[in-house]
Amino acid sequence: MTSTLTLGLRARNAAPAKQRYQICLIHPFDPRGQKVGGLETYIRDFITFHPTDTDILFVGVDSIGDLKLGEVRRLTFRGRDFDFLPILHYSDQQAREAARTIRSSLTGQFFMALLRYFGPVSRLIRERGCTVDLRRVEFSWLPTLLRRPFIQMLHGEGAPKLQMDSLLRKYSFVHNIGERFAVTTSAKFLCVNPFITERLQKTYPGQSGKIDTLWTWVNTDIFKPQPFPAMTEPFRIIFAGRLDEFKDPPLMFSTIARLRERLHGHLEFHYIGTSDPHRFAEFAAIEDITIRHGFKDAVGMAATLANAHAGILTSEFEGMPRCVLETLAVGRPVVAVHLPQLESVIHDGESGYLISRSSSRDEMIENLAQRFLDTRDAIGTGEINPTQVASAIDNFTPATQLARVFTYHQDIQNARNMTMTPSAAH
Repeated sequence: MTSTLTLGLRARNAAPAKQRYQICLIHPFDPRGQKVGGLETYIRDFITFHPTDTDILFVGVDSIGDLKLGEVRRLTFRGRDFDFLPILHYSDQQAREAARTIRSSLTGQFFMALLRYFGPVSRLIRERGCTVDLRRVEFSWLPTLLRRPFIQMLHGEGAPKLQMDSLLRKYSFVHNIGERFAVTTSAKFLCVNPFITERLQKTYPGQSGKIDTLWTWVNTDIFKPQPFPAMTEPFRIIFAGRLDEFKDPPLMFSTIARLRERLHGHLEFHYIGTSDPHRFAEFAAIEDITIRHGFKDAVGMAATLANAHAGILTSEFEGMPRCVLETLAVGRPVVAVHLPQLESVIHDGESGYLISRSSSRDEMIENLAQRFLDTRDAIGTGEINPTQVASAIDNFTPATQLARVFTYHQDIQNARNMTMTPSAAH
C-alpha cells in the first residue's frame, strides 16, 4: 500500500541501502484474526505503514491454529511483508470469553509462552539487533533481561478509579508493578492522552523526561468522508468496540431508548463488535431496533460507519477512542459524554456534541437524546456535512502520529549503531 506516511518516511529515511532498521513487536494478538480494538488496530497499522527500510518481527498469537509455534513465518498483510513468530495457540473465541484468573487469561498465557519460548525469542531479537515495541507493561521484563532498548505504550489500564472488568480490577496490583518497572527501564514511555502523561510524570518525576503523549490515529486511506444516508431512512446511530463496563453501555442503551420515543420509533442502533449486549438489562428495550454487525475489518468498518448518520460514546474513561476518530473520518458526527481529550475533535454543532457529566442519569440521557435530535436536524439542513466533520481529525493520521514511533526506534538504533545489513537481518 502506498500512503502519505510511507512516502514521507521514504524521503526521511534516505539511509544507505545496506542499512536496515529492526523492530520487534510483542503482543498477544494475531493480525490475521478477528479481534478488534485500539491495541489491535495499532499493530495492524504498524505493519501496514512501517517504513520501507525497516524489518518487522512480530512475536504474537496464532488465533487460527495453522502455524507451528516457535517457528518464524514470512507473512503478508495488506500488501506488506513481516516475520511472524507465534508462541501460543489462542482462538478468537477464547479471547472473547471473560477469563476468571490471570493464569487462564490471554495475557497470562502469553506471559507463560514467553517463558517457554524465551530461547528462540531472545535469540532472534539479539541476532537481528531489534529495538522492541510493547503495548503491555507486563512484558517489559523481556527486553530488559535481554538488555535491548524498548518503547513502551500505556493505553490507559491502571488509571485510578477506572472501572475495568472484574479480573483487571482484582489483579490491578500486577499492572501497577509492571507500570513502575516499565517506566524505569524503557527508553521511551508513551501515553494515549496528556492526562495519563501528566499523571505518570507526577508519579515518577525522576523519569518524566522519557514520558510523552502519542495520540492514536485513523487510517485515512480507508476511512474517508462519505455522503450521508438519505434522511428518509430511519435515523441510524452507531457504536463500535467492546462493551466494557467503563464504556457505560447502560447509559448508551437508555439514551437510544429515550431517542426512540422522541422519534416515534424511526430509529436504528447499529453495533460493530463481538461483545454480548444481553448482559445489560437496558438492552432489552432496544433489542428489536438493534443491528449487530459482529466483527468487521477496517474496510468493512468504514462501509458500515458510512451507512449510519451519527456515532455515540458514553465512556467514563478512554484514551483517545479510535472508534470516535474512525466515525468522524467517514464524516459522521459523534455525540458523546464529555472527556477532555474529545474537545480536540468534537466541536459542538460542527462534528457533533459533547454532553456534560451530571449526577443525574436521567438528565444525561435526556441531554444526549436532545443533542442527537439537534444533530439530525443539522444533517437535514446541511449545517453538518461529511467533509466538515472529517476535517476534525486532520491531526490524527498515521503521518502525524504513528510516524513518531518509527522515528523514536530509528533514533535509538542510530545512536547505538544498531542498524543492520539485509543479510544479517534474516
